[in-house]
Amino acid sequence: MNNQENNFALIIGVGGPYIEYTLNDADSLQRNLTDPNLVGYPKDNVIVLKEKEATRKGILSAFDELREKTNEDSTILLYYSGHGGRDVEKHQFYLFPHDEEKLMAEELKEKINALPSNKLVLFLDCCHAEGLVQSGLTGLSGMAQKLNDEQGIWIVASSQDNQESFGAGDNSFFTQALLEVLTGQHKRPDPFTDTEISIMDVVDHIFETVPKNASQFLDQKTMQPCIQKPYFKTQMSEMLILSHFPKNVEDHEAIIAKLEPDADSLDEENFIRLVNSLHAVGRTDEAISTLKNHKRTKKDPDLLETLGNLYTAIYQKSNKEKDGQKALKIFKKAHQYAIDTKDEEQVFTNAVKVAYMYAKLGKNEQEMVNYAGIAKEAAESYTIGEKVSKYLTLAEANIYLKNLYDAACFYGILKEKAKIKEKIKYYERASNIYKYLYTPKDEDDAFLKFLKNTLLN
Repeated sequence: MNNQENNFALIIGVGGPYIEYTLNDADSLQRNLTDPNLVGYPKDNVIVLKEKEATRKGILSAFDELREKTNEDSTILLYYSGHGGRDVEKHQFYLFPHDEEKLMAEELKEKINALPSNKLVLFLDCCHAEGLVQSGLTGLSGMAQKLNDEQGIWIVASSQDNQESFGAGDNSFFTQALLEVLTGQHKRPDPFTDTEISIMDVVDHIFETVPKNASQFLDQKTMQPCIQKPYFKTQMSEMLILSHFPKNVEDHEAIIAKLEPDADSLDEENFIRLVNSLHAVGRTDEAISTLKNHKRTKKDPDLLETLGNLYTAIYQKSNKEKDGQKALKIFKKAHQYAIDTKDEEQVFTNAVKVAYMYAKLGKNEQEMVNYAGIAKEAAESYTIGEKVSKYLTLAEANIYLKNLYDAACFYGILKEKAKIKEKIKYYERASNIYKYLYTPKDEDDAFLKFLKNTLLN
């Protein structure tokens, strides 16, 4: 989101009895979006509808205004906080604007499809929110047809189709979590050091905190703890950045200024802090140089893996074979030193990364299979805790070895153990591996559909 002038938002806070906090939700989000030290949307690009403005007619007109203001390169954020309803017999879902005139999910889909933008995020904070997505909003065909390798659509809903959305105090539980992560408060009591917040950071925090916070209050209808589980759906290929933290960039620069002169004599913890700070502020080449020149890196599998990861990131952006070959070479070294130092976890994590680089580069399929076999055997014999790295290795290795049933079993385990942000990365890697090895005809391929349903839903 480098061009902030082309970022737009429509924020709707319905208000009314029992959900007065929706007005605070809308006001708070507007302040976040237009804060130049956070998201930084131009104020004129943010349309806000509250109470009497948030009628059915007002909402539909606002979509038309947004359509006129935006183009295919715009990023659009849509947010609704208010009533949501459903007709159980007809399995229909709708929004209940301030004038209580229903806005059907199908009508909302039509307005979204009419927007020229192909980068859009939709936050629905209302009862039965998932139903709006799964019924009327499913198959956002107009949007899907416009997607390409650098675009996407993200939908985050506050509740399942048979659930209500709750709130207490000034905000709903869903919007409170959204505001926390947009302002960097989600890491407390730990210090927040990232320079950006992505859509997946938001989803991670919402899924972790909303059910927990809701359960601390009683549902006044049942007098039982509130049950509220968010829902997420995406069709994407890049990580949308929602918030920026210039102050954290300054903090990283201060760490670099303090530690860089003594890089050779730093202990491992502070050396890693230095490398991470260099990478965080966009000085990846210097982070690589610092790692390569450090005396411990040459024989430390952890530091070598870090170096390989940096080269991989460069390769994924440049698509230049020389960058991929550098990553491959480093991962092979890391794997060998992991064997030498009996670092069991690093043996299989680096072996499977070697296999991945062989696949990406389209070089030496036999070596790819050999390293996948090594990774699988090492992971299977690893007994120190139930680590995600073990199951990820077994899942990927079995794709290389063409044991798709076994791969599916381990991705099923990862669905339960990994965080959403991690699962997005696993999906991208797995689908890339599979497409290279099996050359499926289209996205209706059974294994690709399994990966999407398991890791993205």
